[in-house]
Amino acid sequence: MNYGARAGLVHAARALYALNWMDMAPALVYIKTYMHLTVVELGTLVTAFYIGLAIFQVLGGYLSSYIGDKTTSLIGLLFVSVFAIMSGLSNNFTELIISRFFAGMSAALFFSPALSLLASIVPEDKYTFHIGIYNGAFNVGGGVGIIGWAILDQYLGYRIPFIIAGVATMALFAVLTFLFRDIKNVKTNKADMVTSFKKVFSSRIIVLIAFIGISAMVTETIIGQFFVYYLESINYSADLAGSISALYLIIGFLGGIIGGYHFSRTRHKIGTFLAINIALSLSLIIIAFIHSYIFIIILVTATGLITVYGMSITYTFVRYLARRDLVSLTLSFVNTLQLMVAVAVPIIFTVLYSDYNYTVSWIAMGIAGLIFLPLIFLVKGNLVKAVPL
Repeated sequence: MNYGARAGLVHAARALYALNWMDMAPALVYIKTYMHLTVVELGTLVTAFYIGLAIFQVLGGYLSSYIGDKTTSLIGLLFVSVFAIMSGLSNNFTELIISRFFAGMSAALFFSPALSLLASIVPEDKYTFHIGIYNGAFNVGGGVGIIGWAILDQYLGYRIPFIIAGVATMALFAVLTFLFRDIKNVKTNKADMVTSFKKVFSSRIIVLIAFIGISAMVTETIIGQFFVYYLESINYSADLAGSISALYLIIGFLGGIIGGYHFSRTRHKIGTFLAINIALSLSLIIIAFIHSYIFIIILVTATGLITVYGMSITYTFVRYLARRDLVSLTLSFVNTLQLMVAVAVPIIFTVLYSDYNYTVSWIAMGIAGLIFLPLIFLVKGNLVKAVPL
C-alpha cells in the first residue's frame, strides 16, 4: 500500500473521530427536552467532553512516547467508539456526562499520536500539506456529524445516531489495526524520557505558540458545539441551523488543503499566522450583529476556511520546533494549554447569555482570541530559525 492510501486512512480515522465529537451539537435540543436541562447544564455537558480531552492530552503524549504513536492512536480510536456507544445508551444526565467525559479522554489518546504517526507515513516535504488535510478531515467528519445527525436525530431519536457513529469507528479501528501492522511505531528512548519531558514542558516558545494561536480553538469550540443551538434560538429551523453549522465544518476541508499548500510556500509565515487569528476573532464579534441567513452563510463559509488554516499553522510550527520522537508529546502539551481555554468557553458563553444576551457572548469570544496576539514578538526570532521558508 502506497503512502497516499495509508495517509488517506489516517485522514478517514480523523473524520470519524470528529463525527463522534460533533454529533453532540444537533442532539442538544433533544437532550435538553428529554432530560429537562437548563442551558447552563447543556454547557456543562459540552464542557465535560473538553475536560476529558484536556486532562488526558498529556497522558496521550506520554503513552505515545512510551508505547509508540501508532499503538496509542489506535487505542484512542477504539475507546472513542466504545464511549460513543455508551453515550447513546445513557439514560440520565449523570450517565451521559460521564460517557462524554471519557469520550473526550479517548479523543485525547488519538489526536496527537495520529498526527505523529502521519509523519512516519508521508514524505517530509509533504507533511505540512497533510497536516492541512488532517485538520480538514476533522471538519468533514464534524460537518457530517452535525447535518447528518441533525436529520437522524429527528427520525431516530438522539440515542441511535450515537451508537451508529461508535460502531462505524470501531469497524475502522479493526481495518487500521490490520493494515498498519508494518508501520513503524515511534517511541522515545526510555533512558532519555525524563529529560525529554522536561525539555517539552519547560519550553517557553511552545507555551507561547499555544496561546497565540488560541483563536482557532475558541472559534471551533463555540461554533462547532453551540452554533446549531444558537441559530435555533433566533428562530432558524433545525434543518437550516444544522446545514449552516455543517457548512462551517465541511468547508474547513478546503481550508485545510488550501492553507497547507499556501503555508508550505509562503515566505510570510508569521504574518499569515497573525492575520488568520485576527480574522477569526473579528468573525466571532461580527456574528453578534447579523441575523440574516445570507450574511450568516457568507461569514460562516469564510470562518470555516480560515479556522482549519489557523490550526494547521500552529501544528506546523510545533512540528518543526519539536524533536521527531517528541512531536506527539509536544502537540499534546499544546492541545492541553489550548483546551484549558476551550473548557471554559461553553460555560462562559452560556453564562453571559443567561446574564446578558448573545451579543455580549459573541463579543467576549472574539476578545478571547485577541488578547494573546502581542506575545508573537517574544517568539518571532525562534520561529524564523526553526521553520523552513
